[in-house]
Amino acid sequence: MPNSYRVDGPWDHAVIAFARAGRKFGGDMNLVRWKRFTWDLASLPAEGSLLEAHYRIRPVTKEEEKAVRAVIASSFALDMNWSDTLKTMKDWLEAKLDEVFQHKAVPCLAVTHGTRIIGASAFDPSKEAECHLVSGPCMLNEYRNRGIGSELLFQSLKALREAGCEKARAITKANVPVAKFVYTKFNSVGEPCDFEPVLARP
Repeated sequence: MPNSYRVDGPWDHAVIAFARAGRKFGGDMNLVRWKRFTWDLASLPAEGSLLEAHYRIRPVTKEEEKAVRAVIASSFALDMNWSDTLKTMKDWLEAKLDEVFQHKAVPCLAVTHGTRIIGASAFDPSKEAECHLVSGPCMLNEYRNRGIGSELLFQSLKALREAGCEKARAITKANVPVAKFVYTKFNSVGEPCDFEPVLARP
């Protein structure tokens, strides 16, 4: 990585950590297999899973933007399954998160352990969105495999239903853990799709 690389945000720190670990990013987007998951929000179960008492899922505030971005960046950058698309997804997600935090009521949920934000899920509440789950349920590495991400997904889907959406859509790579173990829950329908992360800003 060139010495002139400018570090100005959580994604930049995450990409640098990714590169220092000896992983490559970039890749050929044409070889990526994408998968779309769709939920009929009317068929969501009444309740999700019961989390341990020291975990809490709640809406985020604008003042928590930096911490939320850091969690999302870390979640993607430390998952080697995203190595071939990390740079492109970084740009797309940054643009989408810019839009999320422009809302007066930020459409994003955080998981907290005490006062620390350990997980986040940013979403797009517009009915016509191609991908409602902007970031998907992102957890810091040390808090994965505890069922917290699944409950974060449930609460995100519930928030979309409360925002007036009848269906929710998510697009992710077919080979990542969230596609195999999380998005398959809550009566989703999954199918291959064509997707190219296109920047939402000039």
